[in-house]
Amino acid sequence: MKKRKKYAINLTKRRIFKMLLVQTVIIVLATFGSYMFVSAMAKLAGTTKMNLTLLAILIPMCVVLGVINYILSKYIYRYVFVLSEGIKRVSDGDFSVRLEEEKGGPLTEVYGDFNKMCAELENVELLKNDFLNNYAHELRTPITSINGFARLLMENDVTESERNAYLQLIADESKRLAALANSTLLMSKLDAQSIVLDKAEYDLGEQLRQSVILLSGEWSGKNINVDGGEIEDVIYNGNQSLMQEVWYNLLSNAIKYTPRGGEIKLGAKEQNGEIVVTVSDNGAGMNEETLSHIFEKYYQGDKSHSSKGLGLGLSIAEKIVKLCDGVIEVKSEKDVGSTFIVRLPKQ
Repeated sequence: MKKRKKYAINLTKRRIFKMLLVQTVIIVLATFGSYMFVSAMAKLAGTTKMNLTLLAILIPMCVVLGVINYILSKYIYRYVFVLSEGIKRVSDGDFSVRLEEEKGGPLTEVYGDFNKMCAELENVELLKNDFLNNYAHELRTPITSINGFARLLMENDVTESERNAYLQLIADESKRLAALANSTLLMSKLDAQSIVLDKAEYDLGEQLRQSVILLSGEWSGKNINVDGGEIEDVIYNGNQSLMQEVWYNLLSNAIKYTPRGGEIKLGAKEQNGEIVVTVSDNGAGMNEETLSHIFEKYYQGDKSHSSKGLGLGLSIAEKIVKLCDGVIEVKSEKDVGSTFIVRLPKQ
């Protein structure tokens, strides 16, 4: 492998050297061509003294220009060669490569863009690996559970209460599998979507209240107080099913990280020509590290997998809000709580 790389480097150097030679020869030939043309014109005019003068000037000029061209071209190609080597390493799958921008000379900006590209590719690679690990874990766990409880149901000494408990667990794990599949498919669909279709005017405030009701089983099970007193009736022109995903994910996230007996506050109002929706909780909150990655696909602040999920909920919410020309912000403090703010244009 090293021999092959060394051969490739030497081949590149030889190609660059050939290009420099060709470039220099072209300049020399062009200079001599200019001399021959002027000389021919002088002969037609019947002067020979001019020929000698031109020859005395053009020959040294030709040599000087050729040397200067070779030196300058070699100087520039040195930076191109470094960039070429970096590109080769990236093509081999090494995204950790970085070029020294301060040594980039005339290609300093190109070196900077190259480093940004490598950083983005490295992040994508990390996210891909995290996704594969998380997806494998989240997929394997419910399948294992379903398989285990199904085998227990096949035993003859299972009581009626145990049977009902196993069936409930199988139903819950099946629901979890379906949610994982739906989230992944929805994210793929959103990634390929650039505009929002099927828009219609509807009461967004009422939609928020319905979302609270749909998730009542989750927040009431944790004895969480959900305060929707600041929800106003606001008319929004958008896709109801997509916006439902936003509120569902934000509310689910708030319920997930709010402790038993905690509180969640919801608000919706028109302000300065836009619709502002807030979802606040007094839960675990987030540190700066988690906040900087919160909307990235497959990112999970909890690496222990103690909380179920694939890290797609907030990514889906942000993607939908962006498609609607809105913005989503988050304010959070560790052990105090989090507030998500969605701003949508009044259409």
